[in-house]
Amino acid sequence: MKEEYSPVEVEEYTPTKEGYSAVEAVPYIPMKEEYNPDEAAEHKQEVAITIGENNMTNDTPEKPEQNPVAPPTHTKPPPRQFVMILIALALCVFIASLDQIIVATSIPAIAREFDSLYDISWLGTAYLMTLTSFQPLYGKVSDVFGRKATLLFANFMFLVGSAIAGWAVSMNMLIVGRAVQGVGAGGLIAMVFIVLSDMLDMRERGKYLGSVGAIYSVSSVIGPLLGGAFADHVTWRWCFWINLPIGAICMITIFFFLNLPTPPGSMKEKIKRIDFYGSFLLMLAVILILLPLSWGGSRYAWKSGIIIGLLCAGFIVAGIFVLVEWKVPDEPIVPIHLFKFRNIWSTYGALFFTGMSFFGILFYLPVYFQVVKGESATIGGLETIPFILGLTITSLGSGVWALKKGTYAFFPAMGNILFIAGSALCILFDVYTKRVVTVFVLMLCGLAVGFTTQSSTLAVQAAVKPKYMATVTALVQFVRSLGQVFGVAIMGSVFNNKLEDSLVQEFPTDPTILRVILDYSSIYDYLPEQRLVILKSFVHGLRYAFYCCVAFCVIAFVISCFIQHKELKTEAEQAQDAEPDMAYTPVPAGESKEQSLV
Repeated sequence: MKEEYSPVEVEEYTPTKEGYSAVEAVPYIPMKEEYNPDEAAEHKQEVAITIGENNMTNDTPEKPEQNPVAPPTHTKPPPRQFVMILIALALCVFIASLDQIIVATSIPAIAREFDSLYDISWLGTAYLMTLTSFQPLYGKVSDVFGRKATLLFANFMFLVGSAIAGWAVSMNMLIVGRAVQGVGAGGLIAMVFIVLSDMLDMRERGKYLGSVGAIYSVSSVIGPLLGGAFADHVTWRWCFWINLPIGAICMITIFFFLNLPTPPGSMKEKIKRIDFYGSFLLMLAVILILLPLSWGGSRYAWKSGIIIGLLCAGFIVAGIFVLVEWKVPDEPIVPIHLFKFRNIWSTYGALFFTGMSFFGILFYLPVYFQVVKGESATIGGLETIPFILGLTITSLGSGVWALKKGTYAFFPAMGNILFIAGSALCILFDVYTKRVVTVFVLMLCGLAVGFTTQSSTLAVQAAVKPKYMATVTALVQFVRSLGQVFGVAIMGSVFNNKLEDSLVQEFPTDPTILRVILDYSSIYDYLPEQRLVILKSFVHGLRYAFYCCVAFCVIAFVISCFIQHKELKTEAEQAQDAEPDMAYTPVPAGESKEQSLV
């Protein structure tokens, strides 16, 4: 028996000064067996109602019939202009990351020229301290002064530092140049990712962020190769001169082709928005922590008073910084409340330990190739090509996957699993390990790192509102850099201690045996049988360093399992979500006072 339908009444509330008046009856036409879309559309327009607030009055303006579509938050330029900008940004990342480690193989030549071996450690320390401490500042500064101006300033500072270092006439001048370079490099690395995120929607970012992340890692790997080639065949000063033409090209391209909105406001108003208290405390905390990490085990013993005192002071200042950022500024450089979000703390935690293991591997594999295998700096650099290849494959592949599928959350965990395997295989390296084995292991490590490069940036950007995008992106680079410093310090201490113990145990009657740690070439002053024992001692020390790397990877994997998936939407999907939904569902009478049609 067919059910008979009869018109019913749907209550609609009309606002009055006293509240809601008596209800008006709106006829409801039920759907019949033969569906007429024109009739249904007309009916939807008739029964659309407005739900008022309890305090609504007649003076309240009517709501628009449909919600406005959200304006696009990304300003991707035309294809040719975008390609020019992309090349300039890639070169910025290349020179900034290259200089983190390019001087490592030039240190003997620099020490000979300035006759200052004891100050040579400052070449790396000064650069890393300023780079790490200034990185978080660039995110907030770019929100205040604009992306283009901030990126140009960072590029200018990097070129000034390169010029000072390239034409240095003393070790002190060279150290000052390296510190100025670090100020600029911190901004270059952070701003490139921020600018790309401004130009691209969430889904499209993965592909390009993966490409830039691959360039960052590749330049870190080939840095020792170029540094050794410059020191051997021309002059170590080319480690800095090479930045000048490349940086100039970047500045010119960015100045003429990059067009991003500039925040409004006068210079006085913008300066007031800067968190000076937080900036000072953060830089002080980073310096107090990085100095003992750089000096420990080399200039001073880890248990010395100055190392312990600086570390304690650094962590105390870091605690004060957290309290200040939490309570004092209106626009903190590190919004503490963001860390209540699961994707923020899990991504940064995993990234910190991944950075520790990545840079530890990157730092000590050349020691294996150059000392244990007896290869030159140039050949040792070429040995890392499988690492570069694997990293590039997964960086680009994961970016394309994020573009097509909109998913990314499983990449950090997958990368850390592979990194655990690669680090564990590094433990098996010995004096006689064949090249085919090292090629496979380095390829595996590269594949692992590539999975974590761009996915970390996507994870934090998808977890916050657009106004925090620059801040969380800059913090990605800061956390990674901080992890690299901690990783090298911890693994360096373990390596040196195990190496010293093994050498002293094998050569108890030779008081000069420890000189091979400071000068690897002195190994060849010993007889072949003794040389083999020394090389096995180096393998013993490296093995324990790689144990640390495995432990860091395990911690990173556990934390990365907490990263949640947030959908990456294209611009079209965001616009579609903003359109009003005209479908409606009657609410049965008596269920609630506010009857609604959605």
